[in-house]
Amino acid sequence: MRPLTRLLAAATLVGATVGRVDAVQVRTCRPELVHADNARHVETAGDVRDFFSGRVRARCVNNPTTMDSDSVAWYANQNRLDFSALRCPGCFGEVQFRDPTIALDAQRVSYHPGEERVEAFGNVRLVNRVTGSVLTGPRLTYLRAAIGVRDTAELYATQRPTVEYLSGRDASGEPYVIRAERVRLVGSSQSWAGGNVTITRSSIDAKGDSAALDLDRGHGALIGRAEAAGRDSADYRIQGRRVVFVLERGEVTWVQAQHEAVATSADWRLAGDTIEFHLEEQLIQSGSAWGDSARPEAESDVHTITADSLWIDAPDQRLQEVRGFGDARAAALDSLSGERDWMAGDTLVARFDSTESGQRVLIYLEARLNARALYLVYDADRPGVPPARSYSRGERIRARFDVLGELERVDVVGGADGLYLEPIPVAEQPPEQPPEGPEPR
Repeated sequence: MRPLTRLLAAATLVGATVGRVDAVQVRTCRPELVHADNARHVETAGDVRDFFSGRVRARCVNNPTTMDSDSVAWYANQNRLDFSALRCPGCFGEVQFRDPTIALDAQRVSYHPGEERVEAFGNVRLVNRVTGSVLTGPRLTYLRAAIGVRDTAELYATQRPTVEYLSGRDASGEPYVIRAERVRLVGSSQSWAGGNVTITRSSIDAKGDSAALDLDRGHGALIGRAEAAGRDSADYRIQGRRVVFVLERGEVTWVQAQHEAVATSADWRLAGDTIEFHLEEQLIQSGSAWGDSARPEAESDVHTITADSLWIDAPDQRLQEVRGFGDARAAALDSLSGERDWMAGDTLVARFDSTESGQRVLIYLEARLNARALYLVYDADRPGVPPARSYSRGERIRARFDVLGELERVDVVGGADGLYLEPIPVAEQPPEQPPEGPEPR
């Protein structure tokens, strides 16, 4: 076994060091064969190959990197080591590759020392020993950090792998679970994914055509049919062609949807070119919408508010106030006539409160600067009669509503004028007379 051991030890391997991200250093690797039950040496036409089988172990002499398998093939001309499972080809973990930063298990592993490239196939499972992140899938390429080759380790996985992604800065220990057709990981905190991407955690579901996530810097992005949704009590959903977000201690604190953006919650729906939310404790606290190609619009069950830009106050995700700026308009559908009451102005303020059943209702509406309003007024003493129409103008118009959403009072301030139009009464018809009979004889 000594000549074969020397042959393996003579293989030219680039000294491997872990990337700057990982803070663990690995010295130059000089591999040697530790154990093998069987060995065979083949030389044909300048091609040198060595085969080892039966509980094979190899290691790097000067750093704690080990390789275990049922068999190893050394191709000297290609500077390549192939590890494979013979006793149980379909079993998990029959080939094991260990270095200070990763623990890799697979059915087959191909190691290219000159490039510091490790390729794994079949039931692949890789654990990042620094962060605890776990990658599983059918195929993986691991590019080890090496002096003169690359300063940061990289991972490439295809055929829809799953990544349980953790950051050393998040003390919760809960991973982001990433699934995609292909995934790239750089260092311990950066990841890219493409092809029907999903990202899940106890507080959020997200998906898109592609995604990027940087846990150390605390930001991420979803691109192409992108969507992020809160889970459990955080019942919100935000969609767009691009969704970007900020993370603090592993939780989303800010999210923005761009291009054809739509957001929904239990109390409202918001649409616009761009929508963003600020969150605390996984719940929306405030938001805004704006854009050029489409005027933003906020809708509740009854009311619709449009403007050049909108701002929403929603402490703990309970709609409290909507403010519209620039040609703002609020409208509500009248359930009896099918027509709409409306109020408009340069600026609009709408405030909401809860009924006993928990439903959010409009209690106050104000238009400022060039204010106008049209309301339908019903006469309770004349049921069935069409409503009158009250049209008002002024510098400000304020409307107050009761907890059932019924109009209580309207105040017009500054240059007030308007019209009050009552319905035209239906002319009363004389009672129908019976037809005259024949004259008595």
